[in-house]
Amino acid sequence: MSTNRAVRIHGKNDIRIENLPIPEPQENWVQLRMSSVGLCRTDVHLFDEGRVDHIVIDKPITIGHEISGTVSKLGSGVTSLAVGDRVAVDPCRACGDCHQCCRGRPNICRQLHCCGVLHADGGFATYMVTPAKTCYKLPDHVSLEEGAMMEPLSVGVNGVRRAGMVDGDVVVVIGAGPIGLFAMQVAKALGASRVMMVGKSMLKTNSFKALLEHDFSYTDINPKRLELALQMGVDQVLKPTVGLSDPKAASEELKAALGDEADLCIECSGAPGVVDLAIHACRPGGKVLMLGFGDMAMNVHLGMAAVREIDVIGSFANLHNYPECIRLVSEGKIDVRSAITHRLPLENVMEGINLVRSGESVKVVINCGAC
Repeated sequence: MSTNRAVRIHGKNDIRIENLPIPEPQENWVQLRMSSVGLCRTDVHLFDEGRVDHIVIDKPITIGHEISGTVSKLGSGVTSLAVGDRVAVDPCRACGDCHQCCRGRPNICRQLHCCGVLHADGGFATYMVTPAKTCYKLPDHVSLEEGAMMEPLSVGVNGVRRAGMVDGDVVVVIGAGPIGLFAMQVAKALGASRVMMVGKSMLKTNSFKALLEHDFSYTDINPKRLELALQMGVDQVLKPTVGLSDPKAASEELKAALGDEADLCIECSGAPGVVDLAIHACRPGGKVLMLGFGDMAMNVHLGMAAVREIDVIGSFANLHNYPECIRLVSEGKIDVRSAITHRLPLENVMEGINLVRSGESVKVVINCGAC
């Protein structure tokens, strides 16, 4: 093939499949023949809004950051990989020199490039190039589809590690999307004594004021996602009935179903009011981990967290977690394949965007050609 078919976003509501030159790897980089690439809600935000918060599409970019592929060409100096190696790709590329990088936190590098999102082309293409150090070889029995799921899985691993979960913790995960399903499995694999998955509504509101006026409800929770959570090993599920205009009352329903208070609440929904619910659901000294991001400005009762010494912790991307993710999947401790509900060819990426937007899918994987 003499051209590189790529899905490019040019701005809000402007997505195109284009024929580009095949990229050549520079020194210490490799060229990949792309295989399976996951479609993330971030990709949908980039299409719908032309931005994700402060990240604005100011020039065309090839999207796709949940990446697997096969090494097709080596740049000079590459000795860690060989042509034909099957790899999962960490999309984050830190500068290595800034304050955060020098202190071992490259995931929050001020100069961070994230291929498919920020400053670098991603994986929805026939070919891409990436630094060799971002590629992680997959064991023979781990598929390329599973390799594409290492990125969302790494978000869960990084978050649970950052939250300092310990053996025996009681964990509540709110939101049964891909990140929630993976975070739930990570918590169990790393020693949680019990994990409950709480469904969240697909209804979206634009502000906390709207939440209060309309008593944001849970009536349209997707029951299939809770069923999937049970299939993937969660101990119990809860479909709440109490609206979030009264987070304390909603937390009482949650704690009654759990039969306990939580040591750790993992918020994966980004829905308004859920952080407050999580704070109330924790025992004193507990922790709230924010993996789902909705509105950047929130009306949250942090004073309640402060007086009960509840830590509210943010987590972003991953921190050298790919080897652990590959090990957990390779050893059968985490099932990522069951989260994949739809598989589409590259030309049908718009169908995939609609599936993610509608909530019909859990995880959509785009087949870029290689296998």
